[in-house]
Amino acid sequence: MVTKRSISWFLTDSGRKFSYAVVTGTGIALTTAKFAPHTFLLDKYKDFVHYYSNGQPVELPKNLCDQYQKCLDVLKVPDIHRKYLSPFSVFGYDLFHAGSTSSKFGGAIGIPVNFSYKSLVDLENHGIEVNLKKVDWSSETGKKLADALILPDKVKEFAICREILMTQNKKVFYESAYPFTCVFFVYNLAQYICRKYNFYAAPTIIRATLYSILGVFGLGSYFLMKDVTEVYYETEVDKKLCELGPEFIESGVTFYNKLLQRNQALRELMGKEGENKYSKLGNENFGIRQPRLALVHRKQFFEERLCEYKEIENTKQE
Repeated sequence: MVTKRSISWFLTDSGRKFSYAVVTGTGIALTTAKFAPHTFLLDKYKDFVHYYSNGQPVELPKNLCDQYQKCLDVLKVPDIHRKYLSPFSVFGYDLFHAGSTSSKFGGAIGIPVNFSYKSLVDLENHGIEVNLKKVDWSSETGKKLADALILPDKVKEFAICREILMTQNKKVFYESAYPFTCVFFVYNLAQYICRKYNFYAAPTIIRATLYSILGVFGLGSYFLMKDVTEVYYETEVDKKLCELGPEFIESGVTFYNKLLQRNQALRELMGKEGENKYSKLGNENFGIRQPRLALVHRKQFFEERLCEYKEIENTKQE
């Protein structure tokens, strides 16, 4: 009886105002949670993903700082934007970017520790472990992983340029707006349907079912918009990198081949967990979502551009 009264209260004017306030607050909170780490909490975000050694943040080596500056020159990044971009040493073996040059808070470019590796000795000195087990660098899988982690300088420059370009857009603002948009749209759609078909007079189970369906629809819409946005900007960045010349196209093929090779090695070393995380080709397993472009497709894109370039060159020579 008490439960029915509580539910009925939400159908009153006071209850609807309360629901509206809760929904609005939830939408704003979700948007803030997405927006904050890339803007006014960017420094905190960097601290969270920073690479630490003995409890202290590791400074980016001078040679990587020089490479970063070279990448800014290659991309012809304006001086005003350079002031708002900061490189740092990120935890793990994947590059990282956050923020945007379109924001007054700027952006951050995370460069992984393996970018400082020159030989197998560097790998051995870092005591790399996979699933708390030291990697046997003499094994076939170990050699495969070592080859994937040691990158040529040109490939490093390609990768750093890619991350810099990913901060030169308004992706952060779009993705931050999606949570509020989806929450508000679902709420208003539910209100419209309930009024149109008088579901307020129907049993509670009817409205509960409706809200559940619309909730799933809203969540799916959010992930769809987020994934499409990410894939769009990754595609645009790859196109811009191809415009930098044949060396960058070749570096793109090598870079994505190295990533696939690394994932294949990790798949073997991590056992069942690796099989769930990576495919046999080295792609990341995402299920029904596609939050990023598949590595195989990105590699294929650069291979096709490289073939086109070679065909043009051969035609010129003939």
